[in-house]
Amino acid sequence: MSCSAATSKPTFVPLPWDSEQFGFPAARLDALARETPEGIAALAACAKAQGVRHLTARVSANDLATIHALEMNAFHLVDGIQTFELSLEHPIPPAAGRVRNFRDEDLEALLAIARTAYVHDRFHVDSAIPTEIADRIHETWVRNSCSGLAADAVIVAEHADTREPAAYVTCKCADGIGTIILVATAQSARGLGLARAATFGALAYFKRRGCTHVHVGTQLRNVAAGRLYESCGFRLRAVSLTYRKLL
Repeated sequence: MSCSAATSKPTFVPLPWDSEQFGFPAARLDALARETPEGIAALAACAKAQGVRHLTARVSANDLATIHALEMNAFHLVDGIQTFELSLEHPIPPAAGRVRNFRDEDLEALLAIARTAYVHDRFHVDSAIPTEIADRIHETWVRNSCSGLAADAVIVAEHADTREPAAYVTCKCADGIGTIILVATAQSARGLGLARAATFGALAYFKRRGCTHVHVGTQLRNVAAGRLYESCGFRLRAVSLTYRKLL
């Protein structure tokens, strides 16, 4: 949705799914690059006039002009994302342990993992979103991934002793690029290498689908996840920051 602002390029985009989860209208500023404080102010005013209450913006960590413009307009930093990339031109190591595609009987176990696995994300950091809603967002996200609405595949790693689902990776493919969307491990199975096994299973899935590269993002403060991806062969590609303003 376009706004009349100091520059004609940026827009704000309504976020229906986020709005449904939050319980109030949410939107995101898009196509930001070297913005002025006046331009950001005009975009926020346009969004507010159209009923938006929760406005976010993701910007490259290199774009200091836009970062300063957002901060001057009372946008608050809620997240930092490091994005990794891996080329699939080389052979993929086999996944250790029992790794397979999602089955319907796995759903409740994966939802239980999702309810407690995510603490570093922007939803849990944002003071406008209660913790119980932030937990529910990831549960709903995983449910939609397993049903095919939010992911093309879900890769599951089983616990070696119980054979129960203990880790998962959700996958999306588009235009030859694979994207790892969500990764999580059950609290009782952490440190066993199951997230790494599921990640290698996801890479094998992407390669079968004809993808040439894989992208994955995680929070800057999630050091363990960053180390996981680097151990699987990913290399850091970009860093971005997410800001939020309540209108």
